[in-house]
Amino acid sequence: MRMSKAMPKVLRVVLTAGLLACAGAASAQAIGLGMEDVPLRPSELKMLKRIEAVDPSFKYGMRVKRYFRTHPTTKNRIPLRVEVVAPKINGLIFGEYVSYAMLIDEPAGMVTYEYDAGTAHRGRVTILVTPKDVVKTEYRCGISACSTRVERNGRVVSEAG
Repeated sequence: MRMSKAMPKVLRVVLTAGLLACAGAASAQAIGLGMEDVPLRPSELKMLKRIEAVDPSFKYGMRVKRYFRTHPTTKNRIPLRVEVVAPKINGLIFGEYVSYAMLIDEPAGMVTYEYDAGTAHRGRVTILVTPKDVVKTEYRCGISACSTRVERNGRVVSEAG
């Protein structure tokens, strides 16, 4: 499509943006990227229940967004990212947080999430689930200070800050 000088600048910008968006979508399809919104797998739910057993404050949703790419030859799905979809209650995630993002890697036994309930309560958490232990490392901040806390099977191992 050839754009003339007579065409208004706003219309040229809108058309160019539309063409770029279409090219991006075609590019994603060409390399086989995809996403599906599905329930947790039983093995993922089992891992999250193990965490919940040692940390009753642990929260998660029952659905995930699975991001993947499709192998060009075998057509197998290659997982890229599994993001837990957290439920909103009255506009807040779990009725408490303004933002909450959780990723799970069930084969590695790893859960990471970030939460923000406003200035007074925010943090980042990494949880490692092994056959014997659930190890949680949390970096959290309040209004005036931040701290790091490590727990093993629900018991505090280390705390600083």
